[in-house]
Amino acid sequence: MVKDRMVELLQEHFELNLYEARAYVALVGFGVLTPAELASVSEVPAPRTYDVLRSLEKKGFAISQPGKVNKYRPVHPENILEKFIEEWQERIKEELEAKKKAKEELLELMTPLIETEMPKYGVERVWVVRGIRNATLKTKEMFETVKEKVLLADDGYIAVNLEKDLLEAVNRGIEVKIIVAENILPRLKASKLLDYAKEGKIEVRVLDKFELPMLICDDEVFFALEDMAARYFNYETQIWIRDFRVRDLFEAKFNEYWERAKPL
Repeated sequence: MVKDRMVELLQEHFELNLYEARAYVALVGFGVLTPAELASVSEVPAPRTYDVLRSLEKKGFAISQPGKVNKYRPVHPENILEKFIEEWQERIKEELEAKKKAKEELLELMTPLIETEMPKYGVERVWVVRGIRNATLKTKEMFETVKEKVLLADDGYIAVNLEKDLLEAVNRGIEVKIIVAENILPRLKASKLLDYAKEGKIEVRVLDKFELPMLICDDEVFFALEDMAARYFNYETQIWIRDFRVRDLFEAKFNEYWERAKPL
């Protein structure tokens, strides 16, 4: 129903709760209402009408007319919705600036800790990374710190969703070889990766399928454990290893795939 859609939009985008949204729609429809009248023409419970109307007034969606019984009329939707958006934009701008300042302050405060603790990170050889968001962050970090070459056998999201990071690595002079599974090739049709491949800046080959997707950046190896249930819930387990011996094993497997794969 149209009324339900109006209520839904007011809740989702204009910070009104369910009863406030229903009350405002009723006010727009009827023009002027007392709390008792609101209860009779809307789905706002009678005990809540006073509080709901006062809240609408406080938020700028309604105006009250004092009297023996208060009456309320709506502020015109075009006016209040536009005003809400303007205030929201200003609020977001202020929040964004506050977050940027907080980031700069945190980086300044944490610099001594980073400089002190960084050598400890170099000792780590194996990490378990769970969830698509954490996996993406780890992958981006690998692209940012790679010095020589990237080998990617991808049957999922990396080449498509981290295109920008891959291209930045290429632009820094990193050697990049990519094998993509045939089923994700259509998703790369509009990708700049293919433009770079045509220009000879990267090498891309296609393989019908492979059992071990992987990302190799210098001595770092990143791969997912096969778990369809975890993948369905975006919580699959990824393994990151930094060890030249493990790298050699995975690179040998990558080269097997590369020999079987077809050039674009």
